[in-house]
Parts: sequence; C-alpha cells; structure tokens
Amino acid sequence: MLLDTGDALMVESSPESQTMGEDIVAGMNLMGYDAMAIGPVELGLGAPTLRQRLGEAEFPMLSANVLWSDDRGHVGDPYTILHAGSYRIGVIGLTRLPDGELPDYEFLDPEGVLANLVPEVDAQADTVVLLTNLRYRSALELAEAVPGIDLVVAALPRQLPERAVRAPQTGTLVVTAEQPLPRHTGRRVGRLTVDVDSDGRLSGEVWASTAMGPEVADDPDMKELLDEYR
Repeated sequence: MLLDTGDALMVESSPESQTMGEDIVAGMNLMGYDAMAIGPVELGLGAPTLRQRLGEAEFPMLSANVLWSDDRGHVGDPYTILHAGSYRIGVIGLTRLPDGELPDYEFLDPEGVLANLVPEVDAQADTVVLLTNLRYRSALELAEAVPGIDLVVAALPRQLPERAVRAPQTGTLVVTAEQPLPRHTGRRVGRLTVDVDSDGRLSGEVWASTAMGPEVADDPDMKELLDEYR
C-alpha cells in the first residue's frame, strides 16, 4: 500500500503553490497512491479548490473528523477498505485541527470519532489502519485510548523515530512520516514491511526511512509530467 499522511497539496512560498496542489494530485495519481489523509494544508486551499482536488484524485482522500460547514457532509471519505492479497485493510483518516479559523469546515473531536468508527471498520476488515497528520504523540495517545487499531501512520514529530514502536497498552504498531517543511517535503520515503497473521494482526515489523538522494534516478514518466507544469 502507498499512503500519505497529508499536508501535501501546497507548501507555502514554493513553486508548487502556484498550481494549488493540482500538480501534486496528478503526480500522486501517476504513482498509484492508495489513500491520503486530509490535513490543514489541504483545508487551507478553501472549499471550492479542495472540491476540485477531491474530484481529480484517483485515490480516496480521507477525513473522519472534518465536515463541510454548509451541508455537514464529510470532507472526503471517513475511511476506505483496501485489499492486499486476500486481506481487507480498513484505513481511517483523521485530520489535525488547524491553528487558525477556517469557516468552510466544522471539526469533530478526533478521539470520539475514532472510538465510534473503529468497530464499524473492524467489522469490514481484517486489519485496521489509522492514517493521520495528528502530531506523533497525539496519535500515540489515541492508539492507547482506542483499542482495535493495528497500525497508526502519523506525522509531524520534532524528531523522526528510527524504528516502529508499539503502544504499551494496546500493542498498536506506530510509525511516522517525515515532517513536511518548505522545499524539503518528500525528501524521505518510509517503508514498513510486516507479516499479516491469520487474524489480521501485524507482526515481524521492519521499518526504514529512506532518503531520496541523487542516487535515485528520476522516473521518466514523472519527469515528463512535472515538465508540463514547469
């Protein structure tokens, strides 16, 4: 599965901001992303532009705790069910609350939403994944407070953990994406390899965060796509 914790569609003061995330969605489509959590950066595009990006994405953009303020419908999907071989993987998206006012949206308490949603997703899937741009410690606290989650992919730590960790109370596996910064987003790719047991539990985890340096050759199809936007 190829997943993103969000805050991906626009980085302030970068050339990418000129397209309001259109080029990034196109690139993610080309890469075959399976799901992305919606973050405050995506919400900051404003409702009309975000609706455009949601329509262009060929993968589900997830948020269980953000509603449109006009009709109180979910912004994106609360969760999606993916298939990995014979296993069903339920992926729930949670959005970090923004620092400022965003009148286009209504925000729900992440823990309350998650506690209600995990049993619903668990009934449809063998493994439950929480995909979120909540800060790492907040995501770890949620993994402790809400049982039934097998894996949390979180974001925004001040320092990247060098390994996957297990929440002490629930045994939930927790990994974290890199911290997005202007001109530095996407410099590392995290890869988690796990065994999926017969009951859907994850074991034997191996986590690595790999730097995308000059030794990694440009993909010709991606280069062609980006050249169109340049």
